[in-house]
Amino acid sequence: MTESARQAALDSLRILDSDPEPFFDALTRAAHALTGMPVAMISLIDGERQWFKAQVGLDVATETARDISFCTWAIQSDMVLEVEDARDDPRFADNPIVVGPPYVRHYLGAPIRLEGGSRIGTLCLLNPEPGRASLGQREALAWLARVAAIGMEQRASLLNRIAESNRLHHQLQRSQRFLERTNTLAKVGGWELALDTRILDWTRETRLIHGVAEEFDPSLDAAWAFYPDASRALLQDAIASCAADGTPIDLTVKATKAGGERSWVHIVGQRVDDATGTRLIGAIQDVTEQRTASDALAHSEARYRRLFQHSLGLICTHTLDGVITSVNPAASLSLGRPEAELLGRSLGEIIPVEKQPHLQHYLQRVVENQSDSGLMELVAEDGSKRYWAYHNVLDTEADPPYVLGHAQDITTQHLQERQLLELAIRDPLTRAFNRRYLSELAGNQLDAWGCLVFDLDHFKEINDTQGHAHGDAVLVEFVAFLSAPLDEGEVVVRLGGDEFLVFVPGATLGRLQALEAGYQQRAHLAPIRFSGGCAINRASEAVADTINRADMKLYERRRRERRAGG
Repeated sequence: MTESARQAALDSLRILDSDPEPFFDALTRAAHALTGMPVAMISLIDGERQWFKAQVGLDVATETARDISFCTWAIQSDMVLEVEDARDDPRFADNPIVVGPPYVRHYLGAPIRLEGGSRIGTLCLLNPEPGRASLGQREALAWLARVAAIGMEQRASLLNRIAESNRLHHQLQRSQRFLERTNTLAKVGGWELALDTRILDWTRETRLIHGVAEEFDPSLDAAWAFYPDASRALLQDAIASCAADGTPIDLTVKATKAGGERSWVHIVGQRVDDATGTRLIGAIQDVTEQRTASDALAHSEARYRRLFQHSLGLICTHTLDGVITSVNPAASLSLGRPEAELLGRSLGEIIPVEKQPHLQHYLQRVVENQSDSGLMELVAEDGSKRYWAYHNVLDTEADPPYVLGHAQDITTQHLQERQLLELAIRDPLTRAFNRRYLSELAGNQLDAWGCLVFDLDHFKEINDTQGHAHGDAVLVEFVAFLSAPLDEGEVVVRLGGDEFLVFVPGATLGRLQALEAGYQQRAHLAPIRFSGGCAINRASEAVADTINRADMKLYERRRRERRAGG
């Protein structure tokens, strides 16, 4: 459809620059209540501007330029448009209302589509915080936008009827006043009941709602037939009370159209006393679509409850200070703790003692960032560790706010990864670190590092004369010998075969000499004779070059010892 045709459809509604109307204000507030997003609007795209028929959350704005509106994009499709974070969307990242007031981040807009296919505007919501609507909210918003379209078309129909009635004979003026009062009440269908004659009158729209022809002449008894027994009883009581003491009528009841189609209608009415007599006048609206949307939302909530109970994912909620308020069966099973035992307990009670400081950091991040993701270590009932990969979000709309958590139990995967890491960086025989891990150790040091290298004397003879099993035992014992005097952070590395290295982070010459002297003093405790040398890493020096310098000292010392011995 061309832009000119779309504009013509909008103009035909005669709604632009009209006064606020309760019907559209109510739809806007319904969308606001549905999502909790702070700004809700019925926006109509007119030429070079975006004009607001109704709005909640904006101070005094009634229109903006079209070229900065999100709704211009939303009317390009029949689908609900959602922008979860406008800063990440190239269409809107530089938009003045994103980088400046009202600082839009999250946008949700359902196109208002007329019966002929023209998309004239949107029912949309704005939020200065990023977010994501649920499927139920998106579906409900689409239904509310459909209701807005119906209301606009019915409003235009009423306006057309009023314009036509102005040309009618004075005899039709009473009907004109009736239509004007109906327009004031609901702008949908109208009805009037004369209490003295019991004559009932319906507007064209009311006949359409009941599925009867325009020439259908309703009587009170005929009208009752459109309503099931329970609905009829409610209506009769409401009409009697309104006639007796002026109690307003406001009911939503089931109805059955002439063709047998079931529907829901909202009926309002009031008593009027004037020169023409005492009458009940009111409006009627087919709310089947709204009711369907409401039921869909209720079903969505029921589905969420079932998901909570039956999901294989781990779902829980907790307060801002970490007190658990709900857990689903999967989470309870993962921890081996009954649900009743977990409720009311602090996360701190099921987190390892050494991880307690991390809990406060986690709670702070959730509050500051509105969400947090990561790996959480917990203690099961049997004392085993459980590892949860989580993504938790803060629900700030709740009172009080709470944290909704979703996680997966990755304990098996986590342990396997740790085992694979161990296999990758450790020598499987001696459990010392291997050469592969040495470069990473050295690269992680901010200060200088040093090393001592060792070579076992005549180790080949042990393998040849006593067997490889004994040789393996010697290697294991030698690693234990090297590890005994080491401080925290100092580790043993097996370079290969019978070559070993002691890695000393932040090394000083004094520390290396102290270790070297200690090894010589305890040499009688070693399972085999050995030779050693040391070196401190120089700036920009490769790991291999540092080790080579230590090797040179080892070989030099070995030559001196052999010359001295013989």
